[in-house]
Amino acid sequence: MKNSPIRNAPPLWLWVTLTALPLVLTFGFSSQDAETSGSLSLMIVKWLVSVFPPLSALDAEFLHVVVRKLAHFTLYFVLGCGLRGLSTYQRRFPAVPGVIASGAFFAALDEFHQHFSAGRAPSVFDVALDTCGVAAGCALISLLFLLLTRRRAASA
Repeated sequence: MKNSPIRNAPPLWLWVTLTALPLVLTFGFSSQDAETSGSLSLMIVKWLVSVFPPLSALDAEFLHVVVRKLAHFTLYFVLGCGLRGLSTYQRRFPAVPGVIASGAFFAALDEFHQHFSAGRAPSVFDVALDTCGVAAGCALISLLFLLLTRRRAASA
């Protein structure tokens, strides 16, 4: 990583993939109408209950909401990882606040886009949850970079 301060870190293509993939998936999911989106998450709930039978004791609607919210958090967690990795290639903006602000912007833009899908409505809660996912992903990669830097310094 010639321009990155972190030596022996994953290559640029990994950070680009971890940034682009959740953005593309999120755009696709947000383009689905409410019925299609709901049936996809219900299919995941049914699969989870078949794999983990104790989950059947929980309310199906509760599981449905949990799956949907975990999908939000997970996609934006991956986005936060990718953006934080990409941020090592620039020096103009503070990395962590820039990553979180970018993630919040993408989350708000996604909710705005979702507004145009039949039966779907934007949610401020989802923007907040997505932003928390970005922050968590950013924190994980920042921690890994810190550990790599300390390890390198200790071995030097």
